[in-house]
Amino acid sequence: IEMTMVTEGGVDSSQTEKIRGVVLGMDKRGLGTGIYLRDVVFGEPVDRKIPLYSPLLKKIEVLEENFVFKKKRKVKRAKLYYLRDRMAIETRVTKW
Repeated sequence: IEMTMVTEGGVDSSQTEKIRGVVLGMDKRGLGTGIYLRDVVFGEPVDRKIPLYSPLLKKIEVLEENFVFKKKRKVKRAKLYYLRDRMAIETRVTKW
C-alpha cells in the first residue's frame, strides 16, 4: 500500500511524503480506525499505526494484492503479525 501524508505545516500544507509498506492488520474503532503498516527504512524494519480518518492523510493506493505468496494462493489470516519474524528484505515493497 502507498499513502501520501502531510509532514509539516498542518492540513493545508503542500509538504507531503509517501509512505509505502505491507499492511499487517486493521484496528477498527470507529473514528479511531487505523492500519498497522510495516516499512523498511534504510534496511531497518519500522512498524507504525496510521489512522485512516486523519485529515493529514491525503491519498491511499493499493499497489499489489496478495503480496506474501506472490499471487499464488490466498492469505488466510486477518492479521499478518508473523511477517515481523521474517527478514526485512522479504517484507519490503519493491513495486514502484
